Amino acid sequence: MHELAAYVADLPLWAAVLICLAENTLILVVGVALGTAVLRLKTVVRLLPDPGRAEPLQWWLAAGSVVLNTAITVVGWKLWTLGVIRFDLDAGWRIVVDLLVLVLAMDFASYLGHALAHVRWLYPLGHRMHHRFVDARPITLFALHPGEVIGFGALWLLMLSVVPLSVWALVGYTVINLVFGIFGHLGVEPLPLRWRRSRLFAIVATPTMHAMHHLNPARNLGFYTTIWDRLFGTLDDAYDPTRTSAT
Repeated sequence: MHELAAYVADLPLWAAVLICLAENTLILVVGVALGTAVLRLKTVVRLLPDPGRAEPLQWWLAAGSVVLNTAITVVGWKLWTLGVIRFDLDAGWRIVVDLLVLVLAMDFASYLGHALAHVRWLYPLGHRMHHRFVDARPITLFALHPGEVIGFGALWLLMLSVVPLSVWALVGYTVINLVFGIFGHLGVEPLPLRWRRSRLFAIVATPTMHAMHHLNPARNLGFYTTIWDRLFGTLDDAYDPTRTSAT
């Protein structure tokens, strides 16, 4: 792992750009493929009407997100080579701790940023673009206003600059973020009813939670957990009954 890190650190800029572009393109492709596969499951409960094909604007916004996320990844790579961002390259027990800290910290920071994006005078400037797509599709996760992509990217780089983390925790968070993002933008609930009724999923956000946010943008502002929505009173009153319902 250390040899690979040394090789990546010495890459020329053009090579780093191509690798980062390939990485972010792969995330888009895997995300859309995963979402499409989930939609084909016969056991899913549909929460929103089937929207059919994505409109061209969604694909253009998604392509822009890939380009901007590539630029953010390149900046992160450069900050890492300069020692501003530091990673623990060894596998060990701290991976679990780092992953938990990273998920909770990003969940809280994203909640605050999401709440700010819904402030009346800020909402039309960016986040309203994402919410025009009420009938969710796999590509909807990536259909974001450029300002939102840059804002989340800046938050992400700040988080990595403040706390040295395990590189494996970073990989784990990337997977978790993609899964939660895709599942929350499908307009369906794929989780079995028995799981949704468990105490765990009273805290861990289900796909139902974000689908309801697209119907009622003032509620359900969290991403990975319901902690902050419950704490600050922004959880939709119908969320728990809907989450535990068979239909």
